[in-house]
Amino acid sequence: MQHRDQLAPESTTTTATDGVSTLTTTRKALYATITLGVGALDYVVVVFLLKYYTDYTGLDARLAGIALLLGKAFDAVSDPIMGYVSDHTRSRWGRRRPWFFSGAIPLSLSFIAMFSADPEWSQTQLFLWLVVTNVFFWSGNTMVMVPHAAFASEATETHGERISVMGWREGFMTIGLLAGGTAMFFLLENAVDRATDAAIVSGLTGDAVAEAARIARGEAHGTITMWFGVYVCALAAVSFLGTREPSKPRTPPRDSLFGDFFDTFRSRPFRLFTFALIIGQIADGLTASLALFAIEEWWGFEGPHPRFIMIGYIAMATLSIPIWIRIAGHFEKAHVLAVCTLIGAISLIGMLFVPYLGLSWAYLTFYFSGVGLGGRMIMGMAIVPDIIDDDEVRTHTRKDGAYFGMISLLRKLSRSLAIGFSGIGLGFFGYVSGVAGQAQEALQGIRIMFCIVPAVSCGITALILLWFPITRVRHRAALEELRSRRVTDIA
Repeated sequence: MQHRDQLAPESTTTTATDGVSTLTTTRKALYATITLGVGALDYVVVVFLLKYYTDYTGLDARLAGIALLLGKAFDAVSDPIMGYVSDHTRSRWGRRRPWFFSGAIPLSLSFIAMFSADPEWSQTQLFLWLVVTNVFFWSGNTMVMVPHAAFASEATETHGERISVMGWREGFMTIGLLAGGTAMFFLLENAVDRATDAAIVSGLTGDAVAEAARIARGEAHGTITMWFGVYVCALAAVSFLGTREPSKPRTPPRDSLFGDFFDTFRSRPFRLFTFALIIGQIADGLTASLALFAIEEWWGFEGPHPRFIMIGYIAMATLSIPIWIRIAGHFEKAHVLAVCTLIGAISLIGMLFVPYLGLSWAYLTFYFSGVGLGGRMIMGMAIVPDIIDDDEVRTHTRKDGAYFGMISLLRKLSRSLAIGFSGIGLGFFGYVSGVAGQAQEALQGIRIMFCIVPAVSCGITALILLWFPITRVRHRAALEELRSRRVTDIA
Protein backbone atom coordinates (compact mmCIF):
# COMPACT_ATOMS: atom_id res chain seq x y z
CA MET A 1 0.00 0.00 0.00
CA GLN A 2 1.25 3.50 -0.85
CA HIS A 3 1.33 6.27 1.74
CA ARG A 4 -0.54 9.47 0.93
CA ASP A 5 2.69 11.40 0.53
CA GLN A 6 3.82 8.96 -2.16
CA LEU A 7 0.86 10.04 -4.29
CA ALA A 8 2.15 13.60 -4.65
CA PRO A 9 3.09 14.75 -8.18
CA GLU A 10 6.54 13.73 -9.38
CA SER A 11 9.36 16.22 -8.91
CA THR A 12 11.79 14.11 -10.89
CA THR A 13 12.58 13.00 -14.38
CA THR A 14 14.14 9.65 -15.25
CA THR A 15 17.26 9.24 -17.31
CA ALA A 16 17.11 6.81 -20.20
CA THR A 17 20.39 5.22 -19.30
CA ASP A 18 20.04 3.95 -15.78
CA GLY A 19 16.51 4.57 -14.61
CA VAL A 20 17.73 6.81 -11.83
CA SER A 21 15.57 9.79 -10.83
CA THR A 22 17.12 13.22 -11.16
CA LEU A 23 15.82 16.67 -10.31
CA THR A 24 15.50 19.24 -13.08
CA THR A 25 17.51 22.43 -12.80
CA THR A 26 14.37 24.43 -12.02
CA ARG A 27 13.37 22.04 -9.25
CA LYS A 28 16.87 22.19 -7.76
CA ALA A 29 16.74 25.98 -7.66
CA LEU A 30 13.24 26.10 -6.14
CA TYR A 31 14.19 23.45 -3.60
CA ALA A 32 17.30 25.39 -2.55
CA THR A 33 15.56 28.79 -2.30
CA ILE A 34 14.82 28.57 1.44
CA THR A 35 18.54 28.32 2.19
CA LEU A 36 19.00 31.85 0.84
CA GLY A 37 17.08 33.00 3.91
CA VAL A 38 18.46 30.52 6.42
CA GLY A 39 22.00 31.38 5.34
CA ALA A 40 21.38 35.10 5.88
CA LEU A 41 20.06 34.50 9.40
CA ASP A 42 22.85 32.09 10.29
CA TYR A 43 25.50 34.60 9.23
CA VAL A 44 24.00 37.39 11.30
CA VAL A 45 23.66 35.17 14.38
CA VAL A 46 27.15 33.67 14.19
CA VAL A 47 29.00 36.90 13.36
CA PHE A 48 26.99 39.67 15.04
CA LEU A 49 25.09 38.16 17.99
CA LEU A 50 27.92 37.82 20.51
CA LYS A 51 29.24 41.30 19.75
CA TYR A 52 25.69 42.74 19.93
CA TYR A 53 25.26 41.44 23.47
CA THR A 54 28.74 42.34 24.72
CA ASP A 55 29.09 45.78 23.11
CA TYR A 56 25.49 47.09 23.05
CA THR A 57 23.48 45.44 25.82
CA GLY A 58 26.51 45.23 28.13
CA LEU A 59 26.10 41.54 28.92
CA ASP A 60 29.29 40.10 30.37
CA ALA A 61 31.21 38.13 27.72
CA ARG A 62 31.35 35.04 29.92
CA LEU A 63 27.61 35.10 30.55
CA ALA A 64 26.96 35.63 26.84
CA GLY A 65 29.13 32.65 25.98
CA ILE A 66 27.41 30.43 28.55
CA ALA A 67 23.98 31.55 27.31
CA LEU A 68 24.82 30.67 23.72
CA LEU A 69 26.30 27.36 24.82
CA LEU A 70 23.23 26.42 26.88
CA GLY A 71 20.76 27.60 24.27
CA LYS A 72 22.24 25.66 21.41
CA ALA A 73 23.08 22.57 23.45
CA PHE A 74 19.48 22.36 24.71
CA ASP A 75 18.17 22.78 21.18
CA ALA A 76 20.46 20.09 19.76
CA VAL A 77 18.34 17.29 21.25
CA SER A 78 15.53 18.34 18.91
CA ASP A 79 17.46 17.36 15.80
CA PRO A 80 17.13 13.54 15.92
CA ILE A 81 13.55 13.99 17.11
CA MET A 82 12.83 16.21 14.10
CA GLY A 83 14.43 13.66 11.83
CA TYR A 84 12.26 10.91 13.28
CA VAL A 85 9.12 13.06 13.03
CA SER A 86 9.76 13.96 9.39
CA ASP A 87 10.49 10.30 8.54
CA HIS A 88 7.04 9.41 9.91
CA THR A 89 5.05 12.47 8.80
CA ARG A 90 2.03 11.65 6.63
CA SER A 91 0.26 14.50 4.85
CA ARG A 92 -1.17 15.45 1.49
CA TRP A 93 1.96 17.59 0.95
CA GLY A 94 4.45 14.82 1.73
CA ARG A 95 6.80 14.06 4.61
CA ARG A 96 9.36 16.84 4.31
CA ARG A 97 7.75 19.82 2.56
CA PRO A 98 5.28 20.92 5.29
CA TRP A 99 8.22 21.61 7.58
CA PHE A 100 9.93 23.95 5.06
CA PHE A 101 7.30 26.61 5.65
CA SER A 102 5.99 25.94 9.16
CA GLY A 103 9.50 25.98 10.65
CA ALA A 104 10.26 29.37 9.09
CA ILE A 105 7.73 31.10 11.37
CA PRO A 106 9.35 30.35 14.77
CA LEU A 107 12.75 30.74 13.12
CA SER A 108 11.95 34.31 12.02
CA LEU A 109 10.15 35.42 15.20
CA SER A 110 12.90 34.19 17.52
CA PHE A 111 15.57 35.79 15.31
CA ILE A 112 13.85 39.16 15.69
CA ALA A 113 13.49 38.65 19.44
CA MET A 114 17.18 37.81 19.92
CA PHE A 115 18.19 41.22 18.62
CA SER A 116 15.53 43.11 20.58
CA ALA A 117 17.11 43.01 24.05
CA ASP A 118 16.92 46.10 26.24
CA PRO A 119 20.30 47.35 27.54
CA GLU A 120 18.47 48.58 30.66
CA TRP A 121 17.77 45.00 31.71
CA SER A 122 19.85 43.37 34.43
CA GLN A 123 22.57 40.85 33.67
CA THR A 124 20.23 38.04 34.73
CA GLN A 125 17.41 39.25 32.47
CA LEU A 126 19.74 39.61 29.49
CA PHE A 127 21.19 36.16 30.12
CA LEU A 128 17.79 34.46 30.32
CA TRP A 129 16.47 36.35 27.26
CA LEU A 130 19.45 35.21 25.20
CA VAL A 131 19.11 31.59 26.33
CA VAL A 132 15.38 31.36 25.56
CA THR A 133 15.42 33.15 22.22
CA ASN A 134 18.48 31.21 21.13
CA VAL A 135 16.72 27.91 21.91
CA PHE A 136 13.69 28.90 19.83
CA PHE A 137 15.87 30.17 16.97
CA TRP A 138 17.83 26.95 16.58
CA SER A 139 14.68 24.85 17.07
CA GLY A 140 13.07 26.70 14.16
CA ASN A 141 16.25 26.16 12.17
CA THR A 142 15.95 22.43 12.90
CA MET A 143 12.32 22.32 11.74
CA VAL A 144 13.39 23.71 8.37
CA MET A 145 16.84 22.29 7.68
CA VAL A 146 16.63 18.65 8.84
CA PRO A 147 13.63 17.75 6.62
CA HIS A 148 15.09 19.91 3.86
CA ALA A 149 18.34 17.93 3.80
CA ALA A 150 16.48 14.60 4.00
CA PHE A 151 14.40 15.65 0.97
CA ALA A 152 17.58 15.99 -1.11
CA SER A 153 18.84 12.59 -0.02
CA GLU A 154 15.64 10.90 -1.20
CA ALA A 155 15.26 12.87 -4.42
CA THR A 156 18.35 11.51 -6.19
CA GLU A 157 20.86 8.69 -5.85
CA THR A 158 23.92 8.92 -8.08
CA HIS A 159 27.34 10.32 -7.13
CA GLY A 160 27.19 13.26 -9.54
CA GLU A 161 23.54 14.15 -8.95
CA ARG A 162 23.92 14.24 -5.19
CA ILE A 163 26.88 16.58 -5.51
CA SER A 164 24.80 18.73 -7.86
CA VAL A 165 21.75 18.90 -5.58
CA MET A 166 23.86 19.64 -2.52
CA GLY A 167 25.80 22.13 -4.61
CA TRP A 168 22.59 24.05 -5.29
CA ARG A 169 21.58 23.81 -1.63
CA GLU A 170 24.92 24.90 -0.20
CA GLY A 171 25.51 27.36 -3.04
CA PHE A 172 22.27 29.16 -2.22
CA MET A 173 23.24 28.95 1.44
CA THR A 174 26.50 30.79 0.77
CA ILE A 175 24.68 33.36 -1.36
CA GLY A 176 22.37 33.83 1.62
CA LEU A 177 25.37 34.21 3.90
CA LEU A 178 26.79 36.78 1.50
CA ALA A 179 23.50 38.68 1.20
CA GLY A 180 22.90 38.63 4.95
CA GLY A 181 26.40 39.79 5.78
CA THR A 182 26.41 42.52 3.13
CA ALA A 183 23.01 43.86 4.17
CA MET A 184 23.86 43.78 7.87
CA PHE A 185 27.21 45.53 7.48
CA PHE A 186 25.73 48.17 5.16
CA LEU A 187 22.63 48.91 7.24
CA LEU A 188 24.52 49.06 10.54
CA GLU A 189 27.17 51.31 9.02
CA ASN A 190 24.44 53.55 7.62
CA ALA A 191 22.80 53.80 11.06
CA VAL A 192 26.14 54.72 12.64
CA ASP A 193 26.84 57.39 9.98
CA ARG A 194 23.44 59.02 10.48
CA ALA A 195 23.82 59.02 14.27
CA THR A 196 27.34 60.44 14.04
CA ASP A 197 26.23 63.26 11.72
CA ALA A 198 23.26 64.07 13.97
CA ALA A 199 25.46 64.12 17.08
CA ILE A 200 27.97 66.48 15.47
CA VAL A 201 25.22 68.80 14.26
CA SER A 202 23.80 68.93 17.78
CA GLY A 203 27.19 70.05 19.12
CA LEU A 204 28.47 66.79 20.64
CA THR A 205 32.15 65.89 20.43
CA GLY A 206 34.61 63.10 21.21
CA ASP A 207 33.32 60.29 23.42
CA ALA A 208 29.75 61.62 23.27
CA VAL A 209 29.67 61.15 19.48
CA ALA A 210 31.10 57.64 19.80
CA GLU A 211 28.47 56.78 22.41
CA ALA A 212 25.67 58.05 20.20
CA ALA A 213 26.99 55.93 17.34
CA ARG A 214 27.22 52.85 19.58
CA ILE A 215 23.62 53.22 20.74
CA ALA A 216 22.37 53.79 17.20
CA ARG A 217 24.20 50.70 15.97
CA GLY A 218 22.66 48.57 18.71
CA GLU A 219 19.14 49.87 18.18
CA ALA A 220 19.38 49.35 14.42
CA HIS A 221 19.61 45.57 14.92
CA GLY A 222 15.94 45.40 15.91
CA THR A 223 14.65 47.16 12.78
CA ILE A 224 16.93 45.29 10.40
CA THR A 225 16.07 41.85 11.76
CA MET A 226 12.33 42.45 11.27
CA TRP A 227 12.89 42.72 7.52
CA PHE A 228 15.07 39.62 7.59
CA GLY A 229 12.21 37.68 9.19
CA VAL A 230 9.75 38.63 6.44
CA TYR A 231 12.34 37.72 3.82
CA VAL A 232 12.82 34.22 5.24
CA CYS A 233 9.09 33.43 5.40
CA ALA A 234 8.65 34.49 1.76
CA LEU A 235 11.51 32.24 0.63
CA ALA A 236 10.12 29.32 2.65
CA ALA A 237 6.83 29.65 0.77
CA VAL A 238 8.69 29.51 -2.56
CA SER A 239 10.48 26.27 -1.62
CA PHE A 240 7.27 24.71 -0.35
CA LEU A 241 5.24 25.59 -3.44
CA GLY A 242 8.04 24.87 -5.91
CA THR A 243 8.85 21.28 -4.89
CA ARG A 244 7.13 17.90 -4.97
CA GLU A 245 8.27 14.78 -3.20
CA PRO A 246 9.33 11.78 -5.35
CA SER A 247 6.85 8.92 -5.63
CA LYS A 248 9.42 6.13 -6.07
CA PRO A 249 9.17 3.07 -3.80
CA ARG A 250 10.96 3.65 -0.53
CA THR A 251 12.23 1.43 2.23
CA PRO A 252 10.27 2.20 5.42
CA PRO A 253 12.03 3.58 8.52
CA ARG A 254 12.05 1.76 11.82
CA ASP A 255 9.13 2.65 14.01
CA SER A 256 11.37 3.55 16.92
CA LEU A 257 13.01 6.86 17.75
CA PHE A 258 15.76 5.30 19.84
CA GLY A 259 16.18 2.45 17.35
CA ASP A 260 16.88 4.97 14.60
CA PHE A 261 19.15 6.96 16.91
CA PHE A 262 21.34 4.03 17.88
CA ASP A 263 21.40 2.60 14.36
CA THR A 264 23.20 5.68 13.11
CA PHE A 265 26.11 5.01 15.46
CA ARG A 266 26.28 1.34 14.51
CA SER A 267 27.51 2.54 11.12
CA ARG A 268 31.32 2.66 11.10
CA PRO A 269 31.44 5.21 8.24
CA PHE A 270 29.06 7.43 10.17
CA ARG A 271 31.13 7.22 13.36
CA LEU A 272 34.28 8.17 11.47
CA PHE A 273 32.56 10.97 9.60
CA THR A 274 30.98 12.44 12.72
CA PHE A 275 34.31 12.42 14.56
CA ALA A 276 35.79 14.49 11.75
CA LEU A 277 32.65 16.64 11.62
CA ILE A 278 32.74 17.53 15.32
CA ILE A 279 36.38 18.59 15.25
CA GLY A 280 35.88 20.60 12.05
CA GLN A 281 32.73 22.31 13.30
CA ILE A 282 34.46 23.41 16.51
CA ALA A 283 37.15 25.02 14.36
CA ASP A 284 34.55 26.75 12.16
CA GLY A 285 32.58 27.96 15.18
CA LEU A 286 35.62 29.51 16.83
CA THR A 287 36.72 31.37 13.71
CA ALA A 288 33.21 32.58 12.83
CA SER A 289 32.32 33.90 16.27
CA LEU A 290 35.72 35.57 16.79
CA ALA A 291 36.27 36.95 13.28
CA LEU A 292 35.18 40.52 14.08
CA PHE A 293 37.14 40.44 17.34
CA ALA A 294 40.26 39.39 15.42
CA ILE A 295 39.88 41.94 12.63
CA GLU A 296 38.94 44.92 14.80
CA GLU A 297 40.64 44.22 18.14
CA TRP A 298 43.73 42.11 17.32
CA TRP A 299 44.62 43.44 13.85
CA GLY A 300 43.20 46.93 14.45
CA PHE A 301 41.49 47.34 11.05
CA GLU A 302 38.66 49.85 11.02
CA GLY A 303 36.35 51.56 8.53
CA PRO A 304 35.15 49.42 5.61
CA HIS A 305 37.85 46.75 5.93
CA PRO A 306 36.05 44.38 8.36
CA ARG A 307 33.05 44.43 6.04
CA PHE A 308 35.06 43.84 2.86
CA ILE A 309 37.14 41.08 4.46
CA MET A 310 34.13 39.17 5.80
CA ILE A 311 31.92 39.63 2.75
CA GLY A 312 34.78 38.76 0.40
CA TYR A 313 35.35 35.57 2.37
CA ILE A 314 31.78 34.43 1.71
CA ALA A 315 31.92 35.66 -1.89
CA MET A 316 34.96 33.47 -2.56
CA ALA A 317 33.14 30.49 -1.04
CA THR A 318 30.19 31.13 -3.36
CA LEU A 319 32.33 31.52 -6.47
CA SER A 320 34.33 28.37 -5.69
CA ILE A 321 31.31 26.06 -5.42
CA PRO A 322 30.94 25.31 -9.19
CA ILE A 323 34.66 24.54 -9.33
CA TRP A 324 34.47 22.12 -6.41
CA ILE A 325 31.41 20.43 -7.93
CA ARG A 326 33.39 19.77 -11.10
CA ILE A 327 36.46 18.56 -9.17
CA ALA A 328 34.38 16.25 -6.96
CA GLY A 329 32.92 14.58 -10.02
CA HIS A 330 36.33 12.99 -10.65
CA PHE A 331 37.59 12.21 -7.13
CA GLU A 332 36.41 10.69 -3.86
CA LYS A 333 34.16 13.05 -1.91
CA ALA A 334 36.03 12.51 1.37
CA HIS A 335 39.39 13.26 -0.24
CA VAL A 336 38.08 16.49 -1.75
CA LEU A 337 36.69 17.44 1.67
CA ALA A 338 40.08 16.74 3.24
CA VAL A 339 41.79 19.07 0.76
CA CYS A 340 39.25 21.83 1.46
CA THR A 341 39.83 21.41 5.19
CA LEU A 342 43.60 21.67 4.72
CA ILE A 343 43.07 24.94 2.85
CA GLY A 344 41.36 26.22 5.98
CA ALA A 345 44.27 25.13 8.18
CA ILE A 346 46.86 26.76 5.91
CA SER A 347 44.85 29.99 5.82
CA LEU A 348 44.58 30.17 9.60
CA ILE A 349 48.31 29.66 10.01
CA GLY A 350 48.85 32.45 7.51
CA MET A 351 46.61 34.78 9.51
CA LEU A 352 49.09 34.65 12.39
CA PHE A 353 51.37 36.86 10.27
CA VAL A 354 48.79 39.58 9.49
CA PRO A 355 50.18 41.95 12.20
CA TYR A 356 53.56 41.79 10.42
CA LEU A 357 52.50 41.62 6.75
CA GLY A 358 49.61 44.04 6.88
CA LEU A 359 46.15 44.57 5.39
CA SER A 360 46.75 42.93 1.99
CA TRP A 361 47.83 39.72 3.68
CA ALA A 362 44.63 39.73 5.75
CA TYR A 363 42.54 39.95 2.59
CA LEU A 364 44.57 37.23 0.87
CA THR A 365 44.38 34.71 3.71
CA PHE A 366 40.66 35.29 4.35
CA TYR A 367 39.79 34.96 0.67
CA PHE A 368 41.90 31.81 0.29
CA SER A 369 40.10 30.37 3.31
CA GLY A 370 36.78 31.19 1.61
CA VAL A 371 37.74 28.97 -1.33
CA GLY A 372 38.09 26.03 1.05
CA LEU A 373 34.82 26.89 2.78
CA GLY A 374 32.86 26.50 -0.46
CA GLY A 375 34.11 22.95 -0.92
CA ARG A 376 33.55 22.00 2.72
CA MET A 377 29.93 23.08 2.60
CA ILE A 378 29.13 20.89 -0.41
CA MET A 379 31.20 17.81 0.33
CA GLY A 380 30.16 17.51 3.96
CA MET A 381 26.48 17.27 3.05
CA ALA A 382 27.01 15.20 -0.12
CA ILE A 383 28.69 12.40 1.85
CA VAL A 384 25.74 11.83 4.21
CA PRO A 385 23.33 10.28 1.64
CA ASP A 386 26.03 7.75 0.72
CA ILE A 387 26.26 6.77 4.39
CA ILE A 388 22.46 6.38 4.47
CA ASP A 389 22.54 4.06 1.42
CA ASP A 390 25.29 2.02 3.02
CA ASP A 391 23.22 1.74 6.20
CA GLU A 392 20.11 0.69 4.27
CA VAL A 393 22.02 -2.23 2.77
CA ARG A 394 22.99 -3.33 6.26
CA THR A 395 19.74 -2.74 8.19
CA HIS A 396 17.00 -3.05 5.51
CA THR A 397 15.53 0.22 6.83
CA ARG A 398 15.98 3.76 5.54
CA LYS A 399 16.41 6.69 7.92
CA ASP A 400 17.22 9.86 5.97
CA GLY A 401 15.58 12.05 8.62
CA ALA A 402 17.30 10.28 11.49
CA TYR A 403 20.74 10.61 9.92
CA PHE A 404 20.37 14.25 8.96
CA GLY A 405 18.88 14.91 12.39
CA MET A 406 21.97 13.41 14.01
CA ILE A 407 24.23 15.41 11.71
CA SER A 408 22.38 18.59 12.64
CA LEU A 409 22.57 17.71 16.34
CA LEU A 410 26.31 17.11 16.23
CA ARG A 411 26.95 20.25 14.20
CA LYS A 412 24.96 22.34 16.66
CA LEU A 413 26.61 20.81 19.70
CA SER A 414 30.02 21.43 18.18
CA ARG A 415 29.19 24.99 17.18
CA SER A 416 27.59 25.69 20.56
CA LEU A 417 30.73 24.48 22.31
CA ALA A 418 32.83 26.70 20.06
CA ILE A 419 30.65 29.79 20.51
CA GLY A 420 30.37 29.19 24.23
CA PHE A 421 34.11 28.75 24.59
CA SER A 422 34.59 31.94 22.56
CA GLY A 423 32.69 34.02 25.09
CA ILE A 424 34.09 32.21 28.11
CA GLY A 425 37.59 32.37 26.65
CA LEU A 426 37.33 36.11 26.00
CA GLY A 427 36.40 36.61 29.63
CA PHE A 428 39.16 34.30 30.82
CA PHE A 429 41.81 36.22 28.86
CA GLY A 430 40.56 39.55 30.19
CA TYR A 431 38.41 40.94 27.36
CA VAL A 432 36.31 43.86 28.66
CA SER A 433 32.95 44.48 26.95
CA GLY A 434 32.53 47.82 25.21
CA VAL A 435 36.08 49.04 25.88
CA ALA A 436 38.39 50.28 23.13
CA GLY A 437 42.02 49.16 23.36
CA GLN A 438 42.03 45.70 24.93
CA ALA A 439 44.89 44.41 27.09
CA GLN A 440 47.65 42.32 25.48
CA GLU A 441 46.41 39.23 27.34
CA ALA A 442 43.00 39.59 25.67
CA LEU A 443 44.58 39.96 22.23
CA GLN A 444 46.73 36.91 22.88
CA GLY A 445 43.59 34.95 23.75
CA ILE A 446 41.92 36.01 20.50
CA ARG A 447 45.01 34.88 18.57
CA ILE A 448 45.00 31.45 20.23
CA MET A 449 41.25 30.84 19.87
CA PHE A 450 40.89 32.30 16.38
CA CYS A 451 43.98 30.86 14.67
CA ILE A 452 45.97 28.24 16.55
CA VAL A 453 43.25 25.95 17.94
CA PRO A 454 41.15 25.93 14.71
CA ALA A 455 44.23 25.31 12.53
CA VAL A 456 45.20 22.24 14.56
CA SER A 457 41.58 21.02 14.48
CA CYS A 458 41.43 21.37 10.68
CA GLY A 459 44.62 19.37 10.29
CA ILE A 460 43.26 16.52 12.43
CA THR A 461 39.97 16.54 10.49
CA ALA A 462 41.75 16.24 7.14
CA LEU A 463 43.76 13.22 8.34
CA ILE A 464 40.61 11.45 9.57
CA LEU A 465 38.84 11.99 6.25
CA LEU A 466 41.61 10.23 4.34
CA TRP A 467 40.50 7.00 6.07
CA PHE A 468 36.81 7.32 5.17
CA PRO A 469 35.73 3.88 3.86
CA ILE A 470 32.86 4.62 1.43
CA THR A 471 34.41 4.97 -2.00
CA ARG A 472 32.66 5.48 -5.32
CA VAL A 473 33.03 1.76 -6.07
CA ARG A 474 31.52 0.73 -2.73
CA HIS A 475 28.64 3.17 -3.10
CA ARG A 476 27.88 1.99 -6.65
CA ALA A 477 27.65 -1.59 -5.38
CA ALA A 478 25.30 -0.46 -2.58
CA LEU A 479 23.00 1.26 -5.08
CA GLU A 480 22.86 -1.85 -7.26
CA GLU A 481 21.91 -3.95 -4.24
CA LEU A 482 19.18 -1.50 -3.22
CA ARG A 483 17.70 -1.29 -6.72
CA SER A 484 17.65 -5.07 -6.92
CA ARG A 485 15.73 -5.24 -3.64
CA ARG A 486 13.19 -2.67 -4.81
CA VAL A 487 12.53 -4.58 -8.01
CA THR A 488 12.02 -7.75 -5.97
CA ASP A 489 9.66 -5.95 -3.55
CA ILE A 490 7.54 -4.55 -6.38
CA ALA A 491 7.35 -7.95 -8.06
